[in-house]
Amino acid sequence: MLGAGCQYDPIKNIVPIEGGEPLTLEHKAGEVWLIDFWATWCPPCQAPMQHNEDMLVKRGADWGDKVKIIAISIDQTADAVVKHVDAKDWKRPIHYHRAKSDCSEQYNVRGVPNVMLVDTTGKIVFKGHPANRKDLEADFDTLLKGEPITGPGTEEEDKPKPAAEGETEAAGKDLDAAGCLANIDTFHTEVAPALQKNEKIAAVAKNMPRAFCVMVYEETYNVTSKKSKVDWKNFRVLVGKQEDIDVCKAEIDTSVKGDFEVVLREHAV
Repeated sequence: MLGAGCQYDPIKNIVPIEGGEPLTLEHKAGEVWLIDFWATWCPPCQAPMQHNEDMLVKRGADWGDKVKIIAISIDQTADAVVKHVDAKDWKRPIHYHRAKSDCSEQYNVRGVPNVMLVDTTGKIVFKGHPANRKDLEADFDTLLKGEPITGPGTEEEDKPKPAAEGETEAAGKDLDAAGCLANIDTFHTEVAPALQKNEKIAAVAKNMPRAFCVMVYEETYNVTSKKSKVDWKNFRVLVGKQEDIDVCKAEIDTSVKGDFEVVLREHAV
C-alpha cells in the first residue's frame, strides 16, 4: 500500500473528463500536488471540492504552476462529472475520470473523499481525509519551501514514538477493526440517511455554509514495529448561526454512537 512516506507512483490510464486518450500523471520536481479522490454523488466530497476551487481563486496567482490540485472522480461516467463541475463552476482544479485506471487499488482508496499531498520531491507527505488538514493553504506554502508538514496522516505521525516511562506499546484504547467497520456500515446504510431526512436538521442546515458528519477510518501498518494502528474518528463540521449549530449538534449526539473519537469543528457566523 502506498501512503505517507512513499514516493508517488505515477497514476496510469486516467482520462480527462472532457475526453481523450488515457494518460499517465507524472509528477515534476518542484511541484506540490493535492490529489483528491471524490465523487459527484458523495455529500462529504462537495465542501472539500469547493474549498479546492476557493483556494485556487484566492492563491492561484501566488502559486502559479507550482501547485496543482488534481481531482480524480470515481463516478461511473465522465458525463456526470462534467455536468456537476460545470454547474458548480469548479474549473480551476484539474479534473480526471478514473475510468479503467487501477489507482484506487494502487493507493488503497476505500472511500471518498480521500486526498494525498505530494511534495516537491515527489514524496507523499499526507494521505487521508481532507478534514484532517486544518489549513491546506499553509500546507502548500510550507511544502513549496521544502519544509515538512506534521500531524495525522503524515509520515512524521506514522513514525514509532518512544514509550513514556511506565508506558508499554499496548497502552491506550484497543479498537476492534471488525467492530469499527460494522459500525461504519450501519452509519452508511442507516444512520447517515436518517440524519439527512431529519426534519430538525434539514430546517437549519439549508442555511449553513457547512454542515456535515462523516466517519473516517484509517488502519496503517508500521513495518518497523510490525503493528497495525487503527484511527477511527467522527468529524462533525458545523458552520452557521449558533442556534442552528446547536440544533445539529443535539440531533447528531442523539443519533451517532460508537467508540470513535469525535472531532467537532464549529464556527458561529
